[in-house]
Formats: sequence, structure tokens, C-alpha cells
Amino acid sequence: MSNIEKRISASLANGAEYLAMGEIAANTGLLVSQAPRNNANFDVIVNNHDLSKGCRVEVKHSRSSFKANISGNEYDFLILIYAPSDIKENKVIPTSEREIYLFPQSIIEACPKGKTGTNFNPKHIENYKQYKNAYSLILNFLS
Repeated sequence: MSNIEKRISASLANGAEYLAMGEIAANTGLLVSQAPRNNANFDVIVNNHDLSKGCRVEVKHSRSSFKANISGNEYDFLILIYAPSDIKENKVIPTSEREIYLFPQSIIEACPKGKTGTNFNPKHIENYKQYKNAYSLILNFLS
């Protein structure tokens, strides 16, 4: 992978956090903010309107496979943004429609993680498609 491809991939991963924040806010009406940058355990904080209850969201982005490497478990939800694409002539070319999945941490922890102990594959979850755009899980958690 060339240096420009690495930079584009890093940019997509960082942008995924902003996409996740926007989608959560738009689909729930809750208060959403970015976690402190030096925090490796989660990326987004979501609060109800009176700030009496909150949750932590880890965001993962993949453009090459429907998987994510997960380290740590100090989050309440995982958002997996699967955006299949290629990088050609320094441009991101989508190869199919983007999908956003929202999984509770308990589902992630119960799923086999492969040889490394960090590789999460949603296809190991029965009916994983029920978690596509499942923003109501956050709403229910915070009510």
C-alpha cells in the first residue's frame, strides 16, 4: 500500500467517527460528542437531554472486509461502518453501498474473536442484519 493510500485510509477511519456522530444524532435526537482524543477505548459519547445517563461508542470503519479489530471492552456499543471501496488514482471509488451496524458490547464479547482475540466478524452473529441502523438500541439504553 502506498503512502497516499495509507493517508486516505486513515482519513476515512477518522471521518467515520464524524459520520457515526451525525447518524446517531440524526436518528435519535440525543446529545452526541467526540470522546477525548487520547482515549483508545471509545470514540463517541452519547447522553440523554438532561445528562443523567450516557453511553460510550466505539467506531470502526472498513472498506475492504466486513470485519473489525476490537481491542478493549470499555464501550457500550460498537458502530461498524462497512463502506466497500477501492482507491484508484488517489480517489476513493465505492464498490457497493455503505452499511452501518450498531452492536451492543455484550454481543461483541459473546462472539468468537479468531486466533488473535481481536478480530470481530459480525457474520458469526445469528441474524446480524437486525443490527443494521439499529440506533433504537442507544435510545432504549438511555431511557
